[in-house]
Amino acid sequence: MIHVTMNILGRTIHEPLLGARTALSARTSVPELADKAVRAPEFMAAMRNFTIEATLPEPIAADVSPLHLNSRTKLEPTHVGCYGSGDERAPRVAEPSPPEPRRRPACMAIVESFLRWGTPIIGCLAVLLAGCSRKAMPTGRTITSFHMPGVYEEAARRLATEFEQQTGIHVRIVSANFFSLREKSLTDLLTGGGNYDVFQVAYQWEGEILPHLRPLDDVVAQIAPDFHDFIPTVRSNCGQWNGRIYGLPIACDVTTLLYRTDVFEARSAEFQQLTGRPLRPPQTWPEYVEIAKFLNSESLYGNILMGQEQTYTLWSGILHGLGGRLVDAHLRPVLNSDAGEESLTLFVEMYRYAPPRSEARGVREADGLFLQGRGAMYLAWPSLIWSQLTDTNRCKIAGRIGAAVIPGGQPQLSSWSLGVNPACRDLDAAYQWIKFFVNQTNTKRLLLDYGIGSPRLSTYSDPECQQKVFYLTPLREGFAGTQTRLRISPSQELSDYLDNELIKAIRGQSTPRAALDRTAARWREILTQSGYLREPAPL
Repeated sequence: MIHVTMNILGRTIHEPLLGARTALSARTSVPELADKAVRAPEFMAAMRNFTIEATLPEPIAADVSPLHLNSRTKLEPTHVGCYGSGDERAPRVAEPSPPEPRRRPACMAIVESFLRWGTPIIGCLAVLLAGCSRKAMPTGRTITSFHMPGVYEEAARRLATEFEQQTGIHVRIVSANFFSLREKSLTDLLTGGGNYDVFQVAYQWEGEILPHLRPLDDVVAQIAPDFHDFIPTVRSNCGQWNGRIYGLPIACDVTTLLYRTDVFEARSAEFQQLTGRPLRPPQTWPEYVEIAKFLNSESLYGNILMGQEQTYTLWSGILHGLGGRLVDAHLRPVLNSDAGEESLTLFVEMYRYAPPRSEARGVREADGLFLQGRGAMYLAWPSLIWSQLTDTNRCKIAGRIGAAVIPGGQPQLSSWSLGVNPACRDLDAAYQWIKFFVNQTNTKRLLLDYGIGSPRLSTYSDPECQQKVFYLTPLREGFAGTQTRLRISPSQELSDYLDNELIKAIRGQSTPRAALDRTAARWREILTQSGYLREPAPL
């Protein structure tokens, strides 16, 4: 094992392979470590104030002769350190003589162009690389594909292995969490870094990212000759921008109502007696709240709700289901309408029948509560539930879950595409990789094996998928009425502000009307400043 500690400007850089005490597996090459280090923006901004320490295993350390790291530091091979100027932790030793010239191992090529800078970090990376000369970098065609972690990364790694076996092209899979994925993608594209050849892009970021990708109009027939097979609402809202195609959809989902079939059956007679109606999945949002209140008890919550950045996701389905909208045709904010206030009032009440502090719970926590049998209903992303259903430690209610389109039938869409960096040096390899990823066989497999929602119509009519995926029909029905997030460049800023205001209303720190009024005012400022909203000239 190689253990690495990195600290930049007094804080740990949480990068893959660069955690506070990250153990690198035997499959991880030190050239990969160096590659990530020299590409990380944090390093570029903090060359003079950093610490890197590495403990090498004895078989590698034995091959590393002491190297001159900087003007005052020379360490033993089993403990390599690199310190910024002025760091008091740097060992105080006598000025050594420069080492004899030695042959540079092949794996030093990835930092060759940086050596002329003479920075301490490159010196440290050189020491790490020196012990890895026996681990060769891939010699054939290689591209790098940038993905969201979790099931998306796992699926990409599996496909990359099969793709290499079939084509001989090596696909290096790297990942970053949701917000870092956006930031790093934008940084790489805007600076021309060329660190990633293929990007996984969330559709709400497309106004920022797609204009910087390579258009695929001239090759889409080659990549997806059956382009008509993609779900229309997904195809038009994922990978396309201003009439051009920049990406091919690889995954999609809509918020869907999951519910406990056993609970609904057991309480149906009582509900019928009280209301004169059978207990069934709610058709309207007032009915949803009524059922959540009826089923709520000391042993079972009426519903499980996601929180954090998912509050906008859930609330938008209620808003649109009641006839409200976020903005009008001219992008003027109208979310603080009467329908907006009514929808947020209902949304706040729904949290009364959910576990305490649900507005602070992420998707994974909410998934866990529902699968443990803690709630009767759950407004969920079903694709994130699927892979957990067969895990008996996580799921206690397998076989007792039903699915329905959310009340009002206008759930929020989630979708991802794969696009190509204009700086990609092997466009043919990138195109082949995307074609392999999105073909009918693999989109079906990713649904059945990982729960990743297929963007293809053919998947939803496939007999095997219909038999095995209990939520497939409501999912497809949800796509027909799905509502999208804003996709313009400031969309993330807009949704972040809205999430915060919705949480204030849920916590009783604001009235629904006041929260929406503040949001509308702030949205108007953002949209005006970014040039998307132009107020009419005075008469």
